[in-house]
Amino acid sequence: MQTGDLAWVDKTLAGLSQKALWRNDDTGASITLVRFLKGSGIPSRHAHASNQFMFCLTGRYTYVPTSITLTPGSFYWNPRGSLHGPTIAEEDTVLLEVYDGPHYPTQPSWYTNADDAR
Repeated sequence: MQTGDLAWVDKTLAGLSQKALWRNDDTGASITLVRFLKGSGIPSRHAHASNQFMFCLTGRYTYVPTSITLTPGSFYWNPRGSLHGPTIAEEDTVLLEVYDGPHYPTQPSWYTNADDAR
C-alpha cells in the first residue's frame, strides 16, 4: 500500500481527516494516519477503551492541560482508560495512530457520525 495514493477522508470534527491503513473488525484494533489542520484538535477531556499509540510524522500537536507537545519523531501512549485532552494542532499535523482494541467506550459528543468513533 502506498499511503500517498490514498485520499484523506474528512471526519465530522472540523479540521480532522484520516487515511485508514488497517482494521480488525473483530477486535476494533486499527492503524490510521490522522491529520489535524492547524487550530483544530480534540475539544474535550476523554478516555479510550483500549491503548492508543501515536507517532508524530509532521507538525506540532499539543495536549493542552499538560503542555506535552508531539513533534516529528515523538511517540506518545495514552493507556486504556486514562483521561487526556483537550488537544490542539499548532501546525498542520500528521500522526500515525494505533489502537489495540476499540477506540471509545461510547461515541464522543464531537462526532456526529458513529463511524468516526470507530
